[in-house]
Amino acid sequence: MAYLVRLIPKSLYTKNQWFFKKYPFEKKLYKIIRLNKWKDRLPEWGKVWNFEKKNLDKELSLKYVDQFILETKYSEVGHLGMAVAGFACVLVNPVDYVVMALICSIINLLIQIPFCLIQRYNRPRLLRLKSRMEYQNQKLSDTSRELNRSVYKV
Repeated sequence: MAYLVRLIPKSLYTKNQWFFKKYPFEKKLYKIIRLNKWKDRLPEWGKVWNFEKKNLDKELSLKYVDQFILETKYSEVGHLGMAVAGFACVLVNPVDYVVMALICSIINLLIQIPFCLIQRYNRPRLLRLKSRMEYQNQKLSDTSRELNRSVYKV
């Protein structure tokens, strides 16, 4: 599934902001379940895709933050896909095993949900970081232009 989500065109990840946007109830939910206390304890497979997500890179750049945001979208879609695909075992098993398959599917769903929540928790923070970096870059650019103008006025 992790490979399949990367086959989806990146444009679909950027166009469908309604799916990835932060909803008002989420912040309260994260406080109730204390997500920030346990989110770093779950395994992370970013190394498989050469993108470590446990910590921010020491060399922060807009390109890196954009990639990090995209990786959170890949991860969320991948985990949701695995949660949904888990219910396929209900369809392929004999009728005698439907209850057992349903139990396994529900357990799989419960395992995938925390990983989706972590992506949704981190993405708004990354978007704020990106905005701050863009603002800083804009300020530097404006300052540079002002300096260039003053040099030519002399």
